[in-house]
Amino acid sequence: MATAEKQYRGIYILTMILGFISAIFMARFSFCLGKVIDVVIDPTDSLQTSMLTCIYMAVCWLIVSFVYNCTKIIYVNKIVRFLKTNLYKALYHKELNTFFAEKNGHYLSLYSKDIDLVVDNYLMPKCNIVSHILSAAVCLLSIFVINWKLGVSFVIISFITVVLSQIPGTIMARKTVEYTHNNSVYMALLENYLKGFEQVKLLGLGKLFQEKLNAKDYEYEKSRMHYLFAKITSNNIGMAIGMLSQLLCMAVGIWFVLRGDMTVGLLIAAVQLLNGVFSPLQFFVEEKNLMGTTKEIICRIDQEQTIEEKVEKEILGEVQKIEFHNVNLQFGNKEIFQGFHTTFEAGRKYAIVGESGKGKSTLMHLLMKYLTENEYEGTVRINNQDIRTIDSDSVYQKIGYIQRNEFLIDGSVKDNIVLYRENISNGELSQVCQDLKLNSELVQKEIGTSDSGEVSFGEKQRIDIARFMVHNYDVLVFDEPTSNLDAETANEIFNMIFSIQDKIVIVITHDRSKEVLGRFDAVLQL
Repeated sequence: MATAEKQYRGIYILTMILGFISAIFMARFSFCLGKVIDVVIDPTDSLQTSMLTCIYMAVCWLIVSFVYNCTKIIYVNKIVRFLKTNLYKALYHKELNTFFAEKNGHYLSLYSKDIDLVVDNYLMPKCNIVSHILSAAVCLLSIFVINWKLGVSFVIISFITVVLSQIPGTIMARKTVEYTHNNSVYMALLENYLKGFEQVKLLGLGKLFQEKLNAKDYEYEKSRMHYLFAKITSNNIGMAIGMLSQLLCMAVGIWFVLRGDMTVGLLIAAVQLLNGVFSPLQFFVEEKNLMGTTKEIICRIDQEQTIEEKVEKEILGEVQKIEFHNVNLQFGNKEIFQGFHTTFEAGRKYAIVGESGKGKSTLMHLLMKYLTENEYEGTVRINNQDIRTIDSDSVYQKIGYIQRNEFLIDGSVKDNIVLYRENISNGELSQVCQDLKLNSELVQKEIGTSDSGEVSFGEKQRIDIARFMVHNYDVLVFDEPTSNLDAETANEIFNMIFSIQDKIVIVITHDRSKEVLGRFDAVLQL
């Protein structure tokens, strides 16, 4: 946040200058308004001139205030874009194990609700708070010009007002923190339940999950209610204190008029200026309390923007050998690998078979650095380099891990294969589509996030494979590549896999037919 604020400090300073000029025009308007009253009571000057001057000052204030608000919005937009750009950048620098360690809904909340709170409770108040201070200072100085004794009285009353108005702020800050926490928890649960909607319906568990969701929603909405109550109460208490203070200042001003220390017109001007003191002070306290509620959110955003400097090395040369040496791994009380050894070599094709839960995909997750170095014992080496010392992006450049997923973008099937990569030639794409039996009509079909049903499971599976096959990997890992395909298409996919030359090819499969497994150079049974 500090970096963003520093980068756009110029716009912020311009915003404050405009706020200051706006306050000056408002103060001048108050003096002109008082002058009009005095001219009506004792016509020593032209009423028309006084009225025109008053209107002129009001118009100038209106124009400058409009420009001030526009500049403030531009400043806030610049900061938000800076933050979100850095957040997106940091997101795609995260390791897979770090990403999967976060709760569901974490990033949804970060990019939406947390940013909204930063805008409403920090950036906007930050601009307003300085403007209010400057406005109150200009108005208070103007009151001193009218009568210094009146000014001193108003300063004392204003100080008491600010002190008393701080009381509700601590409660509001605590309720805001509770609300943001419950929002994150609720969104995580909601996202997970929506993801499992199909299973819940098929199992006939809708009523049970509805009750669970309602219970969590009750806690979430209760925290929102407390947050809103705290916000409204804070505002109302601030307004009440401000109104009592204004009434006290009015009584002091009337006392000065009765003593003959100032005219009625100057009293009107002082009252107008008094609004320019108390309204900003009231908003100052309110916005200061709002800013205090965002400390944890800003801290979280700053942490999420951090990109750790990578010290890992790249894979040297083409991948010729992958070794798993004395690997031990368990999840909870379930042992997956104990003293596991195996080697994969270039130019050979390997099948990994075994019952569900025996570690077929987990073995490849180890290779692709899904797990942290503390989650397993032993070593996994690529070209004799321990993967703990290898940059994960280098692993992803050399090894293609092909598995089923639900990811689609709006566009054609071709767009969903290319995925914005400009270095893929039409020739390479056509060859891959031909090998995977993706005809030209299907490749040009428009699909996307809203109508993923336009492609079948089998077609989607082939799209997933094609995304990787258009890139030249040293190692290709296929995780159940034929699980959703008919026998003929599955055979074509296997033919394509067996046609791959001079690479390490690893296929995780449930197909244990001798005809298929016999075509591999080695079969690893887990």
